Amino acid sequence: MLTIRKAELSDLKGIKAIDQLLFGADSYPLFVLRQLYDISGDYLLVAETESVVVGYMLSHLDHENKKGWLLSLGVLPTHRGKRIGEKLMAATMSTMESRGVTNLYLTVHPDNAAGISIYTRLGFSVLEEVTDYYLDQSPRILMSRQVNH
Repeated sequence: MLTIRKAELSDLKGIKAIDQLLFGADSYPLFVLRQLYDISGDYLLVAETESVVVGYMLSHLDHENKKGWLLSLGVLPTHRGKRIGEKLMAATMSTMESRGVTNLYLTVHPDNAAGISIYTRLGFSVLEEVTDYYLDQSPRILMSRQVNH
């Protein structure tokens, strides 16, 4: 059975392992994950099955501007195709929307067809393509979703 829940400190090594596997040299260092854990509140979620973390979602809520940023999503390759990423996103979006967010944002690599498909299905649309988003010549598509309250 799959459970989506707020991350606990003991989950960080599992999150790091997923992040490292998926993003390699671009993965978050463990000390950064610890800091993000400390400041993220309800916006670092894990997907767990049989007491094993199989996915995670990191987000940020800008209360002042009522904007939500979906920052990082990862699911172990052996658990893909089970809509775990979509469930993590839905849980995050629901929490943010209940707290008054008016717009949600995310970035995705142009080659990530599966991610773009999920995001589009969840109501996101392309705002712009940025050729040097991370200032390292890494392209990203900026997508957004307006929330109607």
